[in-house]
Amino acid sequence: MALFLGIDGGGSKCDAVLIDEEGTVLGWGKSGATGYTTKEEAQRACHQAVAEAVGELPVCEVEMATLWVDDCATTWLKAKGIAVRRHSVWEWACTFTAADKAWGVAVHSGTGSWVNGRTGDGREVRMGGMGPFVGDEGGGWDIGLRGIKAALRSRWSRQTRTSLAEAVPEVLGVADLARAVVGRPIAYGEITRGQVASVAPAVIKEAAAGDRIALRILNEAAGSLAEICALVLDELDIVGQGYPLIGIAGVIQGSPLYWQILSDKILEYDPTLVPEVPAVRMVVGAVLLAMESAGLSVTAQIRDRIVQTQTAFPASEVVTQG
Repeated sequence: MALFLGIDGGGSKCDAVLIDEEGTVLGWGKSGATGYTTKEEAQRACHQAVAEAVGELPVCEVEMATLWVDDCATTWLKAKGIAVRRHSVWEWACTFTAADKAWGVAVHSGTGSWVNGRTGDGREVRMGGMGPFVGDEGGGWDIGLRGIKAALRSRWSRQTRTSLAEAVPEVLGVADLARAVVGRPIAYGEITRGQVASVAPAVIKEAAAGDRIALRILNEAAGSLAEICALVLDELDIVGQGYPLIGIAGVIQGSPLYWQILSDKILEYDPTLVPEVPAVRMVVGAVLLAMESAGLSVTAQIRDRIVQTQTAFPASEVVTQG
């Protein structure tokens, strides 16, 4: 039976999933960042995720699709005696495949962010994806950085008081947030993109608990990503045509609150859009593309079996679906 391995690296994590040709999820690995880090750290993260996904299974050969990792996975697998046929795939292609859509507007909010629009007649526009400081609008890095700023300003006045002053240092594991972040640490990259993005869930949690500043951060971050989405809609001239609006990646798939805020802001611009969040992570989209490249027909039964069997692995959870 053919086996398919997907690897999705990124600024905060590396996911690896092993699925057979019938759609049974056999293994799932999750480790640290492969982007905006050293080559050695990225390779260690990739190897760890793949090792967890493969486990002790008797794997002899895999079809592999990768995102944001170099060829280190191929080297590792071959050293284990596993033959590999590798397929390089794009994030936006994985998104549409994960959602089982040929066209629509895909909005990605993970550590970073981007928007990709596809039309039924084959036109395509991508915007965003420029990384920290000059991009990442509405992604985990953006939300996390806004949360860090708010936490540092909390003591300034009654108007700036926020529960993030306690929550953010706890997430980062520091006693003195200013010393850990301000000046050299942020300027010289001593605090990483992944660490900044790790603050985003705390911001979402405090917003859900009623902290007005945390909620304002989510609204501002979502607003900046919604603006990019509006530009894509305009550029493709598809406003009012009822396109699917597909939300994907860690921040969206991990937070119904953020997706609600973000999709509401996008719908203000085009109320005919139809919001949805795929039931699978982007790494599964990579596997589905590998299946198609290998000549396998991806049926509804295969998709359903993936959704059913991935529940054995907590890292696969799509909270927003629930």
